[in-house]
Amino acid sequence: MPQGARPFCLARDETMLAHRLGHAKTARGFTLVELVVMLMLVAILAFVALPRSSRNTIELSGQAEQVATDVRYAQALSMTRGAALGSQGRYCIFFTATGYQFRHNNNSYATPCTTAVVHPATGSATAIVLSGTAVAIANLTGNYIEFDTKGQPTSFIAPAGDATVTLNATGGPRKVVISPVTGKATVQ
Repeated sequence: MPQGARPFCLARDETMLAHRLGHAKTARGFTLVELVVMLMLVAILAFVALPRSSRNTIELSGQAEQVATDVRYAQALSMTRGAALGSQGRYCIFFTATGYQFRHNNNSYATPCTTAVVHPATGSATAIVLSGTAVAIANLTGNYIEFDTKGQPTSFIAPAGDATVTLNATGGPRKVVISPVTGKATVQ
């Protein structure tokens, strides 16, 4: 037999492939059972370790999106129905410490946001309460955002600056920012 050649016969516990690759009795790795157990442990830890506030964060983000959508709706009402109230007809959203309400001004600049308007989602003129959430506003003359018949906000203290509606809850603050020129509402 030539020098360095190995005999063709294999030991009982060796395979042909392991013998050819020189890995006889040194095969390493994880068994399928070990991999499944590890995946189950990782899944259980991930489920337990997820912060409980993620549900609150999602709820708060949903509330902020709803406020922004309702600001846009009040703007659309002013542009489409404001003139029907009269030459001074305007719609607005009136904010409370825990929610908001659609209103209009009864065609009078002197009495902004006095008459409640039916909310399209609830079918009621009562205020929307954002459960577990505090509402704070900035750069508004009162507790309301009012739009003229062109859709421009008219209730800003500083017309050059954005108005903000901040929602505070367990999931952290979310802001709805309203542009002073276009009235565009975005969530940050």
